[in-house]
Amino acid sequence: MGRVKTIARRTFLIGLAAIIGGVAFGAYLYRRPVDNPLLADLKDGEASMTDYVRITPEGVTLITPRADEGQGAYHAQAALIAEELDIDLDQVTVDPGPPSKAYYNSALSSEALGVMPYDDSFSANALRTVMVAAIKIMGVQITGGSTTVADGWEKLRVAGAVARETLKEAALLETGTPVADLTTNRGAVVLPDGTRMD
Repeated sequence: MGRVKTIARRTFLIGLAAIIGGVAFGAYLYRRPVDNPLLADLKDGEASMTDYVRITPEGVTLITPRADEGQGAYHAQAALIAEELDIDLDQVTVDPGPPSKAYYNSALSSEALGVMPYDDSFSANALRTVMVAAIKIMGVQITGGSTTVADGWEKLRVAGAVARETLKEAALLETGTPVADLTTNRGAVVLPDGTRMD
């Protein structure tokens, strides 16, 4: 009987170690940043600060991970980028971009679980967290379930803001003008004296 208990304990410990190791590895995979797929194909004079924005001498391109099937998804995504980048919608070109794990649809986590959106219980939030991690790790790049804006709301606004602030940093390096004194307008950085850096 003692031998059976020893084997049972070892089996339990091995199983527990496997579970803890699996959770730790899953947490590592979830937290690991995804490479920007746009950096591989940049040409001279082009820049990509995030997975969603490519800036060329011709203008700004939104890389949209979601399809537009007539419901205005491209327009909504372009508006999110344009507002933060301080450009007008006519200055944004939309490109479906390459398939990439960087464009995973985190908003699917709520849709796929059958958990009510207003359910803020511990179990509902835990399920959402696990689902977002799985979607990211698998790189689920799907359009559907009215998730385009829900998924892109923060991602695209941050992408536009990062691009805007990066342009201001570039102007600082060129002119020495502090970033706090710079503004933007229609994609140009504007110096305190009104000079536009297009």
